Amino acid sequence: MALVGTALVGALVWCRPGPWACAVTPLVTFGLLAGSGRTRGQIWIATSTVGVLTSTVDYLVWRLSVTNWSAAWLAVPLLAAEMFGAAHALGLQATIWPKDAVPTRRIHDPSRLPIYLLIPTAGESMAVLEPTVIGALAARAEYLRRHPSARIHVIVCNDGRVAGSPDWQHVERAVTRLGVMCVTRSTAGGAKAGNIEHVRELVGATGDALVAILDADMVPTPDFLLATVAPFADPVVGWVQTAQYYRNTDLPMARWAADQQALFYEVLCPGKAARNSAFICGTNVVIRAAALDSIGGMPRDSVTEDFAASIRLAPDWRGVYLEGKFAEGLGPVDAASYLKQQNRWARGTFEVLRRHWKDLLRPGSGLSAAQRLQYGLACTHYISGVRDLVYLLSPVVFVVSGTPAVRGADATGFLQHFVPYFVCGQAAFWIAARGRSTWRGVVAGFISFPVLVTAALTVLTGSRSTFTITSKQRDGAASWRPLLPHLAALALCLTGLATLMIRGLSARGLIAGAWIAYMAAMLTAFCALAAWDARRAPAAHRQRGPERRRGEDGRRERRLGRVPVPLRVAGVAGCVLVVAPALAVGLRAEDSGARAAPFHAPACAREMRAGLAVTAGSYAGYSTLARELGMNRISAHSAEIGERFPVRWADQVRSAGGIPWLTLTFTRDGDGSLTSALPAVVNDVQDAGLRRWARAVAAWGHPLYLTVLPSVDRNYAASSAVANGGVPADSARAWAHIRTIFADHHADNVAWTWQPAAPADDAGVRPPADQIDVVAVTWIQYRGTRWVDPRAELTHVRLAHPGKPLLVTLAATGDPHTVGSWLGTAVNAARSARAIGLVYQTDGPDPHASGRTFAAWRTGAYLTARILRQDDSRRVGPVADHSRPAAECEVDS
Repeated sequence: MALVGTALVGALVWCRPGPWACAVTPLVTFGLLAGSGRTRGQIWIATSTVGVLTSTVDYLVWRLSVTNWSAAWLAVPLLAAEMFGAAHALGLQATIWPKDAVPTRRIHDPSRLPIYLLIPTAGESMAVLEPTVIGALAARAEYLRRHPSARIHVIVCNDGRVAGSPDWQHVERAVTRLGVMCVTRSTAGGAKAGNIEHVRELVGATGDALVAILDADMVPTPDFLLATVAPFADPVVGWVQTAQYYRNTDLPMARWAADQQALFYEVLCPGKAARNSAFICGTNVVIRAAALDSIGGMPRDSVTEDFAASIRLAPDWRGVYLEGKFAEGLGPVDAASYLKQQNRWARGTFEVLRRHWKDLLRPGSGLSAAQRLQYGLACTHYISGVRDLVYLLSPVVFVVSGTPAVRGADATGFLQHFVPYFVCGQAAFWIAARGRSTWRGVVAGFISFPVLVTAALTVLTGSRSTFTITSKQRDGAASWRPLLPHLAALALCLTGLATLMIRGLSARGLIAGAWIAYMAAMLTAFCALAAWDARRAPAAHRQRGPERRRGEDGRRERRLGRVPVPLRVAGVAGCVLVVAPALAVGLRAEDSGARAAPFHAPACAREMRAGLAVTAGSYAGYSTLARELGMNRISAHSAEIGERFPVRWADQVRSAGGIPWLTLTFTRDGDGSLTSALPAVVNDVQDAGLRRWARAVAAWGHPLYLTVLPSVDRNYAASSAVANGGVPADSARAWAHIRTIFADHHADNVAWTWQPAAPADDAGVRPPADQIDVVAVTWIQYRGTRWVDPRAELTHVRLAHPGKPLLVTLAATGDPHTVGSWLGTAVNAARSARAIGLVYQTDGPDPHASGRTFAAWRTGAYLTARILRQDDSRRVGPVADHSRPAAECEVDS
C-alpha cells in the first residue's frame, strides 16, 4: 500500500493533473472497494484518504508555485505551517487506513501473575480519591470472583507530603480506613514516575508482576482488570492501554476537552495499535513489570513519562489498546485547568522529542518504519500551536501591511486548488470523527495555541519545568489571566477586519477576511464559554463528590451535554458581529467596484485640456506658471517607486479644476538597477512599493492619469522590454501585474496611460487593448534631431490604438521661428485628433540641466500658451481639419 501511495504521489507531481484528479481518484477508489466485502466505514475512510492524498499533492505543488519568495519573512512561515498541517492530515489518514490488528496469543495464564494496582496522588482531596479507591476495590473483587487464586494489591501512592499538601496525613488515614495500603513518599524526585518507581521498589512490583496505574480521579469499571489483564497471556505484550473518559461532562470545559480527546482515543489509538505503535497514556493502563525493568523503570526526566517509556519499550515489547470504557475521570473544570493540562502534555511531548529524536531517525534503534511514523506524528503534534499562531497572524499581517504570502494566485487558482484541498480534508476529518468528536473539539484544539507555543519555548530554551496536575475542583473565583492571549488574538482579528472594511475588499482581501472571521469566531466561542462558565458554574461543582457515570440516563445526559443557551447566543452574536460587517463590505465593494469613484477617460474631447509637466523645482512655482499661462487643466509629474504619492501637488491640480497625470518609475535617484527590470516587476520584487502607492492613490480618491513603464520599448528605459534582461513579452505581463495590484486595492480612480516612445510602432510590447485606457504621445524636439510631422504621427497612433483617448506631451527648443511653427502644427494636430489633453514639458527632458537650458525650453511653453489662446478657426488651422477626426472620434467612442 505504501508503494501504491508513493507511486500515486509521484504521478501527481509529475503530471500535475490539476483539481480534476481530486474528484476522479476518490471515485475510482470507491468503485474498487464497493464490492470488496469491506465495511461501509472502511470504504469511506479509504475513499476519503485517497481524496486527501490527491488534493494535498495538487495543492502543495500549486502552493509552491505561487509562494512570494520576495517576502520570505511572511511567506516561508506560512508555507511551513501549511506543509506541517498537510503532513499531519496525511498522517491521520495513514493512521486510520483500514488495517486489522494482529491478535494476541494465549500461551500463559496471566491470572497467576501478581497484580499491583497503583493509584498515584499528589494533593487530590478524598472527595476525588475515594471513588477511585472504591472502584479499584470493586475491580479487584470482580477479578477475584473469576480468578480466586489471583494476587491483587491496591496501593495508593501518596505524594501529598512532598507536594506540600496540607491534607496528606488525612488522605493517609482515610485510605487506610478503606482497607487499602498507602505509601507516602518523604523524598521528592521524578514527579509521578518517581512516585510509582518508589512504590514499585518498596513492594517488589518487579519481574513477572503486572503494574496497573490509575490516576487519582479515574474510577475503574468492575471489569477493568478482567479486560486489561487477559492480553498478558501473550508473553510479548508489554502493556495494555485503555481510553480516558470524563464523567463530569455537564461542566462545559470538561465537555469540550472530552470532545477534543475523543478523536485520539476512539480513532487514532486503535489505528496506532494496529501498527504496533500504541503508547502508554499514564492512566487506565496495565504494564508488565519486566518491561519496565528492561528500560530501568519509568523515565523520570519527563513530565510525560508514559510516552517516553513507550518509545523505549516499542522495539522489544508489544502494546495493546482496548476500545471501550473501562474507567472514567474528571476533566478540566475550567479554562485555566484545561490550558494548564495542554501545556503540561505539550512540554512533556517536546521533551521526549528533544531526547529521543535520534531513536525516531536512527536505523539501529529497533523501531519499525510504521512505529517511527506514528511516534513521530505524536512527538510533533503539539507543534500545531505554532502552526495555528502562524495561521492567525499571516492574514492579519497581509491585511495591515499589504504584503502577500502568495503571488500570482487569482481567484480561479484558489478555487481550483485550495477549495478541493480544504473540502477533502474537512470531509475526511468528519468521516473519521463521525459520532465521536464535534466542533467543540476543533475549537478546543485551536485555542490551545498560546500554551503550546509557551511549552515549545520552555523546552527550546531549556527552562526548568515542574510537574503540575490538572485541577479536579474549583479553588474559588475564576481568573481571566489565562485568557489574555485569546483576548489579544481576538482584538488582533477585529483589527484586521476593521482594516479590511476601511480599505475595501479585494478578492484576496475577501479570502483573508473570511479566514480571519473564522478564527475570530472560534476565539469568541471560547471566550464566551469561559465567561459563561465563570459566572454560572453551579456551587455544587466547587466541591465535587462522586459523579453519576455518563450514560446512566441517555436523554438527560444529552441535554446536559449541549452547549448552554447563553453560550450559543454569545457564539452566534460573535459570529454575526465579526462576519456580517465583512460580508456587507464585500457586497458593497462588489456593487460599487471601488472605494474611490471610477475614472473613465473620454475617447475624445471637444475642449482639449492643457497643462505643464513638473520635472524640477517646487510645486508652487509650476502652479504659479501654469496659472499665468492658463495651462492648469492638467499637470504631469514623475515620481519614483520609493517616494510617496505627492498629495499636495495632486490637490493643487485638482483645486485648479485640473486632472493630475503621474508617471511612476522603478528607479532610485534617477538610476535603474536589477530591481527596476521587467523580470523583477513581474516576479513581485516591487510589490511592496506598488501596494503602498495603490493604497495612497485609492485613499486620495480623485481622477488621475497614471503611467508606468514609460518608454518601455527603448533600451535606455530603466524598465525596458529590449534591454536589462527584459523581453517584449515581459511588458504586457508587468503591466497586467501592476494593474492587478491597484485593482486589489480598489484604486479605480486611475486611467491607465500607455506611454511608449513610439506608440505607433509598439505592437511587440503593448498590453492588450482592454488594459489600456489612454495612449500618450511624446514629442521632444531640439536641434540635431528629426522633427516629427505631428499630423502624420497622430494618424498612425490612431490606427495602432483605435478608439483610445490621446494625451500629447511636447517640448521644443531651437530657432524661435522653427519652434513656433512646429508648435502651432502640433497643437493644431492634437486638436484635430480630439486629444483629451496637451502637456508642455516646461524644463525639457533633463531635470538636472542648467538654468539657461531650462529657460530655453520654457520659451516653448509661452509660445504654446499663446497658440492655445488664439481663435480655433482663424489662428490655429482650417475648420475642415476638425471634421474627419471628429467623426472618427464619435465612431470610436
